[in-house]
Amino acid sequence: MRNLKKLVAVGLTTAMTMAMAVTSFAATDVTFHFKNAAGWDRVGGWIYEGVGFTTQAMPQDKCPAYNPETKLAVWPGAELTKEADYDGWYSITCTFNDTSNGAVAIFNNMVADTKVDTASGGNESDQQYVDAAGLVKDSNAKKQTPNQMITKNDFTGTEYWCDFDGNTAGAAAKMLSTAPASYVKTASAPAAGSTTTASTTSNTSVKTGDSVTYAIIFTGIAAAVVFVASRKKVNE
Repeated sequence: MRNLKKLVAVGLTTAMTMAMAVTSFAATDVTFHFKNAAGWDRVGGWIYEGVGFTTQAMPQDKCPAYNPETKLAVWPGAELTKEADYDGWYSITCTFNDTSNGAVAIFNNMVADTKVDTASGGNESDQQYVDAAGLVKDSNAKKQTPNQMITKNDFTGTEYWCDFDGNTAGAAAKMLSTAPASYVKTASAPAAGSTTTASTTSNTSVKTGDSVTYAIIFTGIAAAVVFVASRKKVNE
């Protein structure tokens, strides 16, 4: 009987540990919506995991200027996609490996620096990739929002909204975790219940919600195996 209890305890502990590991290392896809109240022709996003501007979260395939040597995007970052069903709104989906430190974003008009700003962390090798991207390069024409932040305690969702009012000289603000009143469908948008989605961005990485489901299933299977083994031990 003592050996049986040990077997059950070890089995359940192993199952729980592996389930927690699956959950901890799962990536999270987060969609950012931006209200282009300033009427910029293009919209960019300079988006980071954490609030220290050290770990980029922009998808590489959305970044016109990307330096493969440093493995970092170059300003202005990733280009957002216009949401056809929501007038003036743009969106992008980024993958976060860790949301415990929050996030920070600067949305902009997709204009690059005249010359890469190495004083602010840029690399000299960045210039060739900006030149090849075909971006407008004019430091005087750059427009951007104040910092838009998600604090670490608030980063629990997978959709956030920046209800930008066009004031580029405003103060830093928190991203909204629920859709604002201005996020409404246009008159020509599909009726409620349609299969058409607001965002045209896609990402196939594992979601946190999915990983939790997998963890629960795995735990159940492991527990069942332990139970069968224990019953076999009793019968013997």
